Amino acid sequence: MTAFSRERPTDWRPGQVRNPEGVLDTHFTDAAAWELIAARIEDGHPIETMELHTPRGATGYVMKIDLEPGQPQLYVKLQLGSGKIIGRSFHYSE
Repeated sequence: MTAFSRERPTDWRPGQVRNPEGVLDTHFTDAAAWELIAARIEDGHPIETMELHTPRGATGYVMKIDLEPGQPQLYVKLQLGSGKIIGRSFHYSE
């Protein structure tokens, strides 16, 4: 789930990230973004925790993913809330 609000700002841009495994889609769709996130978590990809600024004091979970040589890392930030995973960021690391 992703939903921008003042209480939970997001920077969710899968359509701007090239999908190196995409057959028909050259860039990620929302569904493909969530599939990548789930696969990396299941594979044990490192996840860092951070304190979010908004909402203050909440915990964010960050993954930095190498997708392909010569491209910046993919930056993914998630938040847990009310029994669901909330997508906060999905974009190239800047």
